[in-house]
Amino acid sequence: MTTSDRDPDAPVDYPPDAGLPPPVYPPPYPGPAGYPGYSGYPGAPGYYPGAYDPYRPMKPPGTNGKAIAALVTSLVGLFCCGLPSIAGLILGIVGMRETKRTGQDGYAIALIGTIIGGLAVAGWVVYVLLSIGIYATGWQWAP
Repeated sequence: MTTSDRDPDAPVDYPPDAGLPPPVYPPPYPGPAGYPGYSGYPGAPGYYPGAYDPYRPMKPPGTNGKAIAALVTSLVGLFCCGLPSIAGLILGIVGMRETKRTGQDGYAIALIGTIIGGLAVAGWVVYVLLSIGIYATGWQWAP
């Protein structure tokens, strides 16, 4: 009996207990000499546990906004009576902690903003204390 002689409405005869085919994994990526390759599947030969994990949160894109704001306000505080430098100092500390926690870029920018803000605040504090000291002693610049 050929396929053309068979009834088209008759059910197809499959073997009983055919089972499922074995799983097919992609070939492992070649690793360095002496080390197994990486296949990407847990339990597969050559699985590397430090690879991409779809369930772990990724690093946020871009530079931290608080780090940028810390640098900008610290630099503005150098020229505007030091008040923005206080905000730059605080934003820099918060930005450094946030970049460490999330892994986002901008730690160095936050550190620079913190340093400039701290120096500007310290400079303005010294200036105010000297001004108060000079006023309190009654010293005058007389030619």
